[in-house]
Amino acid sequence: MNLVIAILPSLLFGMCPILATKLGGKPINQVLGSSLGQAILGIIVYLIVRPNISINDFFWCFVGGFVWAIAQLTQFMSFEKMNVSTAMPLSTGLQLIEIPLAGVIFWGDWGSSHAKIIGFLSILLLICGIVLTSLRDKTKKDNQKMDYKSGLILTIIGSIGFAFCNVAPKISNTDGIAGVLPMMLGMGCGGIFLGIVMRKRSTKNPLTDILTIKNMIVGLFGGLGFVCYLISLSLNGPATAFPLTQMNVVVSTIGGILILKETKTKKELVYSFMGLILIVIAAFMIGSN
Repeated sequence: MNLVIAILPSLLFGMCPILATKLGGKPINQVLGSSLGQAILGIIVYLIVRPNISINDFFWCFVGGFVWAIAQLTQFMSFEKMNVSTAMPLSTGLQLIEIPLAGVIFWGDWGSSHAKIIGFLSILLLICGIVLTSLRDKTKKDNQKMDYKSGLILTIIGSIGFAFCNVAPKISNTDGIAGVLPMMLGMGCGGIFLGIVMRKRSTKNPLTDILTIKNMIVGLFGGLGFVCYLISLSLNGPATAFPLTQMNVVVSTIGGILILKETKTKKELVYSFMGLILIVIAAFMIGSN
């Protein structure tokens, strides 16, 4: 049962970009809907568990959630420039580099020489994995339809925002469950803020668009994944829970190809799966370090 709970976050997180793409709408509909869905789930979890939340905990987790909304917008925009099966491995790989490095720089993680060797070796594997998943077949006829340069820039910006969202609770030393409500409220407020800003650029008001309401399902999936991750942390420990959660990149990449029918040549498929294998190995190395 513990292993099932440990795998659930990766399945739920991995399905979010696929579900958002299937439901449709512009990136602002997707981020606003998903952030509001998570805010609703955060309130429900708080009413059930009633954890103690200090002002410091609330502030940093709220800010982390607000930044998450901005990062999520850039990620949804990157799906338009590239596609899910290309953008997700890049985003996950970059986060797996950025989050541990933040721990090393600010909190002195990987204190021993052995930990540093394993840590930086895992980063090297991640870089190789990212490069492989981003390799394109130059003979592919529809390459001109993809804007990989813009997509890469958006993915990098989004990964930094997601990394900060993961690091924010550590700044205040927030207990996992205590961070659920403020972080998800931050996501909801961030989504509403972006909806107000983007309203002038949209033909339909994203705050009242039916596509926004549909995308709240994505937020419920993501929020439930986050709660399952917190439960897995307490049951299995970070060495198991963290790397298994990162397997969402496998779910989203394969789902993008099979469910969204994103086309890849045989050469690109080989590159992608080789890169995914390296990212998975590196995630387990980081989780056990």
